[in-house]
Amino acid sequence: MLSRAHLLIEKEIRKLQENAPWGIEASPIQEDNIFEWSARIKGLKDSLWEGGIFRVYIKFDEHFNRRPPEVCFHTIPFHPNVEAITGKPCIDFLDDFSIWRDTYSLSFILVSIQNLLSNPNLKNPVNPEAADMIVHSPHAYRQMVLDCVTASQRVEAGVTPHAELESRVRFASPMDEPKRYSAAANTPRATAVTKVSRLSFEDYHNTWCGIATSKPVQDSKNPFLESLKENPSLQRAHLGLPQEEIQDQMKRQLEEHQALMYGNFKMQPSEEEEKAAKLARLSKMKKIYLPPRISPTPSAQHPNTKGEEEPWEEEVEDLVNWSSKLDTEAIDV
Repeated sequence: MLSRAHLLIEKEIRKLQENAPWGIEASPIQEDNIFEWSARIKGLKDSLWEGGIFRVYIKFDEHFNRRPPEVCFHTIPFHPNVEAITGKPCIDFLDDFSIWRDTYSLSFILVSIQNLLSNPNLKNPVNPEAADMIVHSPHAYRQMVLDCVTASQRVEAGVTPHAELESRVRFASPMDEPKRYSAAANTPRATAVTKVSRLSFEDYHNTWCGIATSKPVQDSKNPFLESLKENPSLQRAHLGLPQEEIQDQMKRQLEEHQALMYGNFKMQPSEEEEKAAKLARLSKMKKIYLPPRISPTPSAQHPNTKGEEEPWEEEVEDLVNWSSKLDTEAIDV
């Protein structure tokens, strides 16, 4: 005795034979297995998918029509609502059993898939790349659809999806020179094939770090600079300055940078620092106003001097006495 699902599927066969929708054909793959079907869906007229012929695989089970059959594209189109790997169309009543109704026929399923091709839903795409191309590059998406239509026609004719695959030759070595034929021979010229695949940035970075001559990692060291550290003479010859002056310059540049970025804030000096600064200022004043005294040679002394000091020498002595009596604690910097 035939099951309920078997009888319902036979009923669907009769419906399609009597009143098949435009551009849709469906039949069981094998005569002795009524639960697996193959359907042909043509793209709607006056749409981007016009001319396309797409094969669809349908699998029923014993629960039909209480729940929908499994449907997937055999000729997978580039579409936002078709999974690029499995070919499964994203239709709500096929994915959610709660939405499915037992009144939905096989014709209704196939017509919904046919309309889905020309009316993509961009809210929840299963192929984000196709959805992004529709929004940001519609011309590129149009070209992709035309390529899918041409490929589907070639598959339906029993040839390879792309014409260039028939004349494409893969060489054993990149150094091999492809053979060239004259136009009179009417033979396509063989071309080398370069396979391009996607690579994540992490994999690229790891590969590059393994083959690069300089590796941008924190623990990497420059051998040349390391050798300069061990030989101060080479360091001075290379840098042109002693290590102390280089450190002073770096410190001064860092201070200037911080002053430009955050302002020139000075900390309150301690008493010892204030006293040292006052003494340094006094020493600087002595160097400016009191030049070093040079004792004249006997031959250079004036013959008329009798131990009497000149007037300017008395002024210098007074200035020295005055500065030596200054109280450094009371000096205002």
